Amino acid sequence: MKKTLYFLLLFICACIFGGVIGTIASGSFAWLGYSRGISLDNSTFSMELFSVTFGFTFNINIAQIICIIIAIYAYIKTAPKLITSK
Repeated sequence: MKKTLYFLLLFICACIFGGVIGTIASGSFAWLGYSRGISLDNSTFSMELFSVTFGFTFNINIAQIICIIIAIYAYIKTAPKLITSK
């Protein structure tokens, strides 16, 4: 459980940090901000009593991919040392 939470923390931090780097990258490092997205347009299920809308957008840039790879490597190297199993 602790290892999973530790991995999720590293993963979320890597996504946020990579997003910031990709957003502020400019000049010769503009390639870090190149992103691709996957999206599902809003789809509404409507009845007389209620209405439900589904949809999502997923964007990832090069800086986030690099940060996620670094986070996975850091997890592999540090998790056994930080979190000991009984």
